[in-house]
Amino acid sequence: MKRIAIMGAGVAGHLAALYFKKKLPGVEVILIGRPDRKRPIVGESTVELTTHFFKGLGLGRLLEEKHYHKYGLTYYLKLRNNPECRNYVVHEAPGVIRMPAYNLNRFSFDKDLRKIVGDHQVHMIEADVSAVDLNAGEHTTHLLTLRSAADEQQQLTADWVVDATGRNRFMAKKLKLHKEATYQRSTFWLRLKDFDRSILSSITAHKDKHHCYDPYYVTHHFYGKGYWIWMIPMRSDDGNEMISIGITYRPDMIEQKISTLEAFKEKVMADHPVITELIESGQLVDTQAMHNYMYEARQYYSTEGWFLLGDAAFTFDPANSAGLAYVAQQIPQVAAMIEKDIHGSLTPAYVNCLESHIQAQLALQDTWSKWYEVMDDPFMMGWTLLFANMAYFHVVLPMYMTGDFLDGHQAQQFADLLPRYTREMQPSPLPFACLLQEIRRSNPGLSPTMMPNLYSRTINFDLYKADNRARPIYASNYYLRSALLRVRLMKMVKWSLSTRHLRLLLRHGCGAVQDLARAAVLRLRPSLFYKYGESPELLKSPFGKDGGFLDLVRRA
Repeated sequence: MKRIAIMGAGVAGHLAALYFKKKLPGVEVILIGRPDRKRPIVGESTVELTTHFFKGLGLGRLLEEKHYHKYGLTYYLKLRNNPECRNYVVHEAPGVIRMPAYNLNRFSFDKDLRKIVGDHQVHMIEADVSAVDLNAGEHTTHLLTLRSAADEQQQLTADWVVDATGRNRFMAKKLKLHKEATYQRSTFWLRLKDFDRSILSSITAHKDKHHCYDPYYVTHHFYGKGYWIWMIPMRSDDGNEMISIGITYRPDMIEQKISTLEAFKEKVMADHPVITELIESGQLVDTQAMHNYMYEARQYYSTEGWFLLGDAAFTFDPANSAGLAYVAQQIPQVAAMIEKDIHGSLTPAYVNCLESHIQAQLALQDTWSKWYEVMDDPFMMGWTLLFANMAYFHVVLPMYMTGDFLDGHQAQQFADLLPRYTREMQPSPLPFACLLQEIRRSNPGLSPTMMPNLYSRTINFDLYKADNRARPIYASNYYLRSALLRVRLMKMVKWSLSTRHLRLLLRHGCGAVQDLARAAVLRLRPSLFYKYGESPELLKSPFGKDGGFLDLVRRA
């Protein structure tokens, strides 16, 4: 029987083991790692993409019974940057969308996940991998040397090796694949219990009134120059309330190194004293800090039976709760390559297409890095987040649900939309940058009406299942809404007969017309959505369309 060896007993390794066991039933899955290792765990907040993967894996009951529902991402956009101001424009989901998400207590989630993986008869070995000899022996298998906590040694062979060793980065170090990230990040976070959550209501919130859900059960985001702060409500092991609070910042923009609770409170107090008050009302559980933690690799997948997964591949900015979303994409990609390899149809071209998909994800990271330069401007940041979420719900999430991210041509088309740039050549992260900048010139004073919560018009409420035929329609809707939002922004400019304004009007008037034309064309000719046409057999997903990658074997 063919064998997959997964190195690393963290969340990525366990999720991969469960998926491989269900999707590749004719392959033996071995999970190698010591679960007693201490790992930096944030919370964590999931997005709809991650939850879709979890529920496909059969983890829906665990999520419903032990973790809080998350009713979207809520953004607090402060009208004036001083401690005395408590006026925030609050953007939050306008209702309960069809695609759920959850705020996880990762400590209890990881523990329960390990038990579930064990129940599925995954062979688990509590040891560390001390050496890997690639392509050892006449059958081109890999030879792994393991060492237990008691210093006992054993060896095993595997046809495929998946590195999920996290920041230990076993294979990246062995193969000298390290690559510096375009931008660095640092972070500090804490967990809190027995706090007074009503303190969050002490701000003056400019937002739409609704009674769809309790607005506490979201992931809360606050912003400042060069940083953002998260607050993630979660359920503790004993069923009581707990919350994760943390800051992520660009160290080149903030000289202060934030590695203690006192340093964190000092930084937060200057901009968002409500968060400091919340912390002081509760009991500290623990703290963590990481500095300059971003890295990448020069290669993530190979035709020779090794793959980098999760933090063993690259690190990420937790903005937009994307952490486990990357793992939810990588695991099926690795399974697709193994499936093709089993049938002798894995080609360098297919591997390169999936590599390009990862590069597109990292291009998004680069864009988010530039957000830090405008995070203290609520107008710029508010509109940037609006467009980012619209792209996620109309392009990224439907692509994932259908499984098109496993199709070579679709992966390449996505990469074409998101090319990577050097740091010096990074474009503006703002949608319609010159238009937004002109509005700021025209309106030196900020008012809540300049930052309307338009999520009811930008979130894709139709999305709830995999449907390849709907993807061109969702893209058409994206262009239509982009045109309408551009026109709305143009109305905010105080126009004059200057040359600058005439050029601006021509540029964005033509841009709106082009977006309307794209929307109409995709409605009339949906096939034009597929830039490269249908993939040849060698580049097709081995799991088919319409979400076939989550058609999994269920345990009896």
